[in-house]
Amino acid sequence: MTHELIIQLMNAGLTKQQATSVTAETITNLYMADDGRILIAEAKRQVDEMRETLSSLQADYLSTKAKMAAVSDNILAITEAQNDYGKITDEKAKNVIALYSAILSMNEKRGADPTEAVRNASFVLYAYLGGQAKREINYLTDNGN
Repeated sequence: MTHELIIQLMNAGLTKQQATSVTAETITNLYMADDGRILIAEAKRQVDEMRETLSSLQADYLSTKAKMAAVSDNILAITEAQNDYGKITDEKAKNVIALYSAILSMNEKRGADPTEAVRNASFVLYAYLGGQAKREINYLTDNGN
C-alpha cells in the first residue's frame, strides 16, 4: 500500500496500526481495480530493480575509487621522484618501475605480507635486470643437521 493510501485510511478514522495492517491491505486490494494492482506491482518491481542497480553502481564506484587512489599514489610517487632526481628516459627503467608496481599490486590484492611482497618483487626485478633470483639451498651434513 502506498503512503498516501495509508494517510487516507487514517483520515477515515483508522489508527496507523489498523491502516498498515494486512487486513487493510487485503480489503484495499479486493476493492481496487485490476489495473491499479497491476500498476502497483509494476511500480514495486521497478523500485526493486532500481535498488539492485544502485547497489551494483555503489560497489563499482567504490572499486573504481580504490583503483584510482592506487594509480594516483603511484603517479604522485613517480612525480616526486622525477622532481627530486630528474625524469626517467630509459625504457628498461620505465618497464622495471611498471613491473615492480604491478607485482606489488597483485600481492596486495592477494593479501600477501607487505614485507614479503616487497622482497619478492625485488628479487623478480633483480632477475629481470640480469641478476639471479635468490636461491635458498639447505645442505644436509652427514649427521642429519
